[in-house]
Amino acid sequence: MAKASFLTGGDVAPIRKTGLGMFGDIAPLFQRADVSFFNLELPLSDRGELARGKAICHRGMPVNVDGIVEAGVSCVNLANNHVLDYGDVAMFDTIDLLDRKAIGHFGAGRNIDEARKGHIVEKNGMRIGFLGYTTTLPTGFAATAECPGVNPLQAYTAYQPRGSLLEYPGTAPQIASWIDPAHLQRLRGDIETFRKQVNVLVVYVHWGTSMSPQVHDFQREIGKAAIDAGAHAVFGGHQHVISAIEFYRGCPIVHGSGNLLFDTWTSFFTEETLKTFLFGATIEADGLRDCHLLPVKTGVGVPPRLISCRDPLWKVIYDDLERHSRAFGTQLMAREDAIEVRCN
Repeated sequence: MAKASFLTGGDVAPIRKTGLGMFGDIAPLFQRADVSFFNLELPLSDRGELARGKAICHRGMPVNVDGIVEAGVSCVNLANNHVLDYGDVAMFDTIDLLDRKAIGHFGAGRNIDEARKGHIVEKNGMRIGFLGYTTTLPTGFAATAECPGVNPLQAYTAYQPRGSLLEYPGTAPQIASWIDPAHLQRLRGDIETFRKQVNVLVVYVHWGTSMSPQVHDFQREIGKAAIDAGAHAVFGGHQHVISAIEFYRGCPIVHGSGNLLFDTWTSFFTEETLKTFLFGATIEADGLRDCHLLPVKTGVGVPPRLISCRDPLWKVIYDDLERHSRAFGTQLMAREDAIEVRCN
């Protein structure tokens, strides 16, 4: 039976003078993995102009791609809320740079057809497909038939009072969220069509709320719809903090793995943004097996650091993940320096 090792991690935003060595002691882990990916959170370009009306903009330099090449990462997601921070030209530069370096990419393009296009990695006789989407949509970022951009999933939010505000003034509202039905149907169609071309299909979605581990209704709606349509795993990011892991129909949905490498310290970041993990598994013909986590300390201006179980931060990350995931029926079990993760 064909098998392939798989590895992924949190958001990556390199802003350094050189990309070489930027992944430190986790680079060999990516190098040994047969198939790997992560979300590239910014453009790699020395051109472009700041996006109007955006409070936070990120950009790395082209030289930072050397770290991705050095780690041997198979492909990267570009569907996020920063790839267009310096306009179309910087995003085009990034796509062209990745192409020249033979790094696969998905989730953004010169029009909506390119943004929706999946990427296929062929390994050990298997074809592993990747699709990327984002629910975090700054104005003008969504690709259309005529405009470049990211592959959008439009989410809506409603704030509903809990009872009478006259009787209970100041009560926090109940938050309801959902995905535009037309966008959800498009996601299903994309997955059903692409699934025919691959053995195993991985979906990435940039979602959630910044600095919050909370899993919103719309995230679970997307995750379940993707798996029902044929995806074997769903990975999410954007929150900058770790979140829950759940299983649906035996397939993992990783709601957030935090920042793997993020070379800027935004004003609202806290020590929580230094907690992250790598997600490893074995890819088989029917999906991901032997899922496990490797706790890591986020790299901010320095390489990310793989954490030993003797490090107090290892247990902190374990406890956080266990607390977030418990409500979804997910079981975590310590296994030397790794954490085995499975559904109860």
